[in-house]
Amino acid sequence: MSATAAMDRLDAACVASVLARVAESRPRVQCLTNTVAQNITANMLLAFGAIPSMAIHVDEVAAMAEGAGAILINIGTINAESELAIPKLLEVARDRGKPLVFDPVFVELSPLRRHVARQVLRLPNLVVRGNATEMAALAGDLDAADDVTRVTTGKVDRIEGRRGGFAIAHGHPLMTKVTGVGCAAGALIAACCAVEENPAIAAAAALTAYGIAGEIAAERSRGPGSFEPELIDAVAAMDEATLAERMR
Repeated sequence: MSATAAMDRLDAACVASVLARVAESRPRVQCLTNTVAQNITANMLLAFGAIPSMAIHVDEVAAMAEGAGAILINIGTINAESELAIPKLLEVARDRGKPLVFDPVFVELSPLRRHVARQVLRLPNLVVRGNATEMAALAGDLDAADDVTRVTTGKVDRIEGRRGGFAIAHGHPLMTKVTGVGCAAGALIAACCAVEENPAIAAAAALTAYGIAGEIAAERSRGPGSFEPELIDAVAAMDEATLAERMR
């Protein structure tokens, strides 16, 4: 099956080019993320060729973000300190022109999450990655946002924005059975946004490579417990030949 089946088409050479730029420039991604996903997120970024930083203290996140290639905000385990840190990250993203990926985890379940999401969605040129339920909960705010790239992940990942649209049909059900695998996808998108100016292409490249790595890991694993290390290995070993074989 082709990796894309929508308005635009992404080939293996394009995906490989984005991955090569990540590996060459080794962008640092400042991650304010889900505490249960920090370890796998950091390991996936390292396997991808990027550098993770996980600063959460309100007095240092701005300094950490200023030198980063991209920023990730994931509200999966939001707390009082991270709520205060988020505006500081938004200010850096706006003033320094840093790519920012937002993961609105469980935004439909609490007023606090919706409030924080609305703050984030005031930032222009944002990438928002969520599942169908989360994206539906934010539909009105997303419609009002300025040049947002929507990444709706699921059996088929759909990317929609002014600069392109893609449908990525790669991945495996085991990717939903290990905590943090979905959250790590946002970090990989951020790493690609650090080296690719078109956020739709960046998201499509990240999710294509990640989905193919998931397929390979599933073939090699015995279940969820062995899937995670196999996924890290598959991400680290991804190359153009593998992409070309799987994207036919």
